Amino acid sequence: MYLSALFACAALAALFSLRQAEPSPLSEPVPSLPPLSGQSIRVLLSSGPGLYLFDSLEVIPLYERAQVRGGPGPQSLRPAFSSLGDGPIRFTVENGQIRASVLGQSYDLGAFAEVSPSPQAQPGTRFLIGAKNRAGFFPEYPGSLHLSLREGRLLVVNQLDMQEYLRRVLPSEMPPTFPLEALKAQAVAARTYAYSRMSAPPERNYWKSFGADLDDSTSEQLYNAQPPQSLTDQAVAETLGQVLTYRGEAVQTYYFSTSPGSTASIEEVWPDRDRVAYLRARTQANPLTVNITGEGQALGFFKNWSPEGFYDGESSLFRWRLTLSREELEAILSKTLPALRRASPQFVRTVEGRYAPERPEFELGTLEGLKVLRRTSGGYITELEISTSRGRYWVGRESNIRSLIRPDRRYTGGPDILLERFNGVSSPNFPALPSAAFAWEEERAAGNLQRLTFWGGGYGHGVGMSQYGARGLARAGKSHREILEHFYPGTTLTVLKADK
Repeated sequence: MYLSALFACAALAALFSLRQAEPSPLSEPVPSLPPLSGQSIRVLLSSGPGLYLFDSLEVIPLYERAQVRGGPGPQSLRPAFSSLGDGPIRFTVENGQIRASVLGQSYDLGAFAEVSPSPQAQPGTRFLIGAKNRAGFFPEYPGSLHLSLREGRLLVVNQLDMQEYLRRVLPSEMPPTFPLEALKAQAVAARTYAYSRMSAPPERNYWKSFGADLDDSTSEQLYNAQPPQSLTDQAVAETLGQVLTYRGEAVQTYYFSTSPGSTASIEEVWPDRDRVAYLRARTQANPLTVNITGEGQALGFFKNWSPEGFYDGESSLFRWRLTLSREELEAILSKTLPALRRASPQFVRTVEGRYAPERPEFELGTLEGLKVLRRTSGGYITELEISTSRGRYWVGRESNIRSLIRPDRRYTGGPDILLERFNGVSSPNFPALPSAAFAWEEERAAGNLQRLTFWGGGYGHGVGMSQYGARGLARAGKSHREILEHFYPGTTLTVLKADK
């Protein structure tokens, strides 16, 4: 998920009335498909990692006839033709407008186009998009597709019902093999997050400039990376309309994969965020209490690979280990430090040295050591100092620290770099450190650094709900209400009831 979601209550309150949630007996029959919410959400579809423009688009209607409309603006669309899977509808940009072609016929549609179920179609119409192939899985898109022009290419937004959206988010964000109560907690967190993005004004939601509420990637919530599953459908159905509120407002339902034994407070991990009462550091173990106060204690904590008592102990990344030579670290840092300085200048500074990382003549020099300047009580490093023969550099914010040390051969030019997981599996060339919760051991010869072994735990930013922690709590018999209260203390489970 994206880490800068902002929540607005005014629009939410205008759309829905709030009431306390009533328990949903598990004995009630679950429909084959979750009931619709009556509220639609707009999802910007990506054409690749961080990319959103398509040179062309092939759309195949499934099960029912589709209608294609076009026009100069989104409010002035006119019917152009209909199609029932006769072949792919190919959309291209020609002479500054969208053109659709099917079965040898071409239609000039204008600057905007829409593909939607025909008025006579039964519920269940979905679309295949030729360019959307996720590791051999071809997702089906319900609702309607809205095409517009941007820089001479196609921008595509999928508009669909909230429940249908969640059916495709849940198995993409949490393994469908997790216990039902953990999946229900995830459904509520994902729904709350989605409603918050819908409610946010344009100045607080980047995606609204594209006519969307959020995108389909991990920048927000991963959508349609896996097909719907029966148990995740059940979780979506049994939590229909349920969201979390605090003092009458929708909350910031951040979540992540795995904690090392504690979550983190929001302002510790993201220093540009305000303190929030329900996003505080919390121990994820029983009967242990995690409170790390020094580097020796941190190293001992991360070298303890016993999962006993930890809610996240079944995750393969509950603990992990990585060894890098000084030369490998120098090769990595010489690339990542300048890149981070360009991307996040407020969190990368030169403390001492003649040449800053953003300058063309920058050279890292010989690495002399790393130093933790600030660490959360749960073990997440939020400020780190790099010392070299040419200078000292400060890096802040957990995401930057994870991106600083990238155990990937693409940065070293040498053999594969292996990250050993808690379950004994070694992952080659991990794209970044799994988390900023780690400590290290040094090997030196004649005072010179030779290599570092990093001992770490967890996967993700550490704020809000740990998904493997939710699994552990569910296995311990906790309900989804209790799981949500544990991770977002002081919040209220509320039902959004559509106004009639």
